[in-house]
Amino acid sequence: MVNKVLIIAYYFPPVGGGGVQRTTKFVKYLPEFGWKPVVLTVKEEVYKRTNRSIDVSLLEDIPKEVYVSRTNSIDLGSISSTVKAKTKSSVAKLSFRSLLNEIEGLLINPDAQMFWIPVAVRKGLKLINEKKIDVIFSTANPWSDHIVGLILRRITGLPWIADYRDAWNLNPCTTHTSRIRKNIQFLLEKKVIKSANRIIFTSDGTKDDYKRVFGNSKFVTIRNAFDPEDLLLVKPKKFPKFTFLYAGNIPGYFKRPSSFIHVLSNLLKKYPHVRQEIMINFLGKKDEKIKSIAEENNLLDIINFLGYKSHKESIAFQLGADVLFLTLDVDIGETAIPGKIFEYLASGKPILALIPPSGRAADILRKEGRGEYIVSPRDVESIENRIMALHTKYKNGCLPIYPVENLQAYTRKNATKKLSRLLVDLKQCTR
Repeated sequence: MVNKVLIIAYYFPPVGGGGVQRTTKFVKYLPEFGWKPVVLTVKEEVYKRTNRSIDVSLLEDIPKEVYVSRTNSIDLGSISSTVKAKTKSSVAKLSFRSLLNEIEGLLINPDAQMFWIPVAVRKGLKLINEKKIDVIFSTANPWSDHIVGLILRRITGLPWIADYRDAWNLNPCTTHTSRIRKNIQFLLEKKVIKSANRIIFTSDGTKDDYKRVFGNSKFVTIRNAFDPEDLLLVKPKKFPKFTFLYAGNIPGYFKRPSSFIHVLSNLLKKYPHVRQEIMINFLGKKDEKIKSIAEENNLLDIINFLGYKSHKESIAFQLGADVLFLTLDVDIGETAIPGKIFEYLASGKPILALIPPSGRAADILRKEGRGEYIVSPRDVESIENRIMALHTKYKNGCLPIYPVENLQAYTRKNATKKLSRLLVDLKQCTR
């Protein structure tokens, strides 16, 4: 008898992004562990209407036998942003925006994808009956995915796993437009936590935070990972200069005066000859504010904003760079483990890690013998020293190449194996 799991994922290929890859790899490898995924998601045109990045190469990871059901949906994000963009100045307009925030707090919950909930519940019930589903699995964000899972759980009584790719209300980066919205969000999250049979986090730190607040034993950790197959037959993208590469969206704290861009500017004033020998590539969604800061610091000749690339292209860029660049702010970085860290490890490249030295990400790098270039993101002098040390090694032809043979604990297949065990346990408990 085939085990079947309903995967509720608003974001699913062909839309791109790191969180999408987590879900995609679960779907890819679950059949190897005796589980047949049935995916509930939205149509590609929904992503295009909200200007989401498309990466059709991710579809290659979806086994042909996997049933994917796609529905339509209305995304309120673009509508809300458009209205607010037209009310940017004057006291009257700011008051109107404040009113809009209050209305949003009352009406748009848990997120801009809320209108998908009734559509997904109706389709989900149909799939549960037709496909003989054993376990429900929802992944977020958007958090609307978990509300769909919550409703289906209560209607059908099936076991349900809620996969948190990021913390919800305990995320220090989460901001609420109003007090009303904050209260509603916490209420919704409490209902999710109460009803789910298991809740998955991507780091032990986040799991521990939730245990302290909610005091629950249903929390487990399945970290993000990398897929060795993604690195096979990829031709590295070579660069003409000593190249640092950052893969992913640029963190907001780069706007601060003490950020990496300002450190780099000061370093080049001290060592002007380095300007002709160095290149910094940012791979991900363009941030015009960060670009303007780079321009203000006279760095556009060495900093390249490459924009979003497919996952295959991203791997090629990482394999072709000389140093991979990782950063987390000290205010939020103690418990965070960026998903990119595992592909960085698999590249065998040096990793300049501007992260809290006592944090979980630093622990992983040190465990794998990659702690040489860990430095606090606010330690300006040490950052400069690490950059120059790497530059010297590059010029002398002795940049380190790290072994990658013993990284099985961080593979997507290993992560999926852990998920399959949870699915089996829940199915057996409901017999």
